[in-house]
Amino acid sequence: MSKRFWLTAILIPLLAYAREPRPVSQVPIPLADGTKINLRQYQGKVVVLAIFSTTCPDCIENLQMLNRVQKDLGPQGFQAIGAAGDNDAQYQVGGFVQRYRIGFPVGFLTKDQMIAIGDIEKDRRPVAPIFLFIDKKSVVRNQFYGDSPIFKQAEKATRTLVQNLLREPAK
Repeated sequence: MSKRFWLTAILIPLLAYAREPRPVSQVPIPLADGTKINLRQYQGKVVVLAIFSTTCPDCIENLQMLNRVQKDLGPQGFQAIGAAGDNDAQYQVGGFVQRYRIGFPVGFLTKDQMIAIGDIEKDRRPVAPIFLFIDKKSVVRNQFYGDSPIFKQAEKATRTLVQNLLREPAK
């Protein structure tokens, strides 16, 4: 069977975990250096926002995977962004980025900011990491939680979703 068949067979059931497309939140993400980024400033690029915990081994592994994807697909218009959601994330994120050599912007979020950006129900306790796939029009097209089957083959699935979004027109 073809590679395309298998990727389709893997990804179609996973889309059931995604929320309906929605505009990206305008909540700014503070960075360790004191600056802030707004996800809408990346309009025209395909973005994966990874919301993670600095103490989560799976999160660290997935951020390192995003480093590879950023290196390979960045020149084509892809941008990875990370946001730590730990209670003390603002104090942890600078050292975390240096320790793990993350090569893309990484900031931190409060619980309320995570709820707003991730469009998460207040009573829900989602499993980290959370990946938001944002298209060139600043629309969240897919969202996956850490317990989603997508993370069993995270790099292959991430590359496929990003490449599909990169093929779409910006307008």
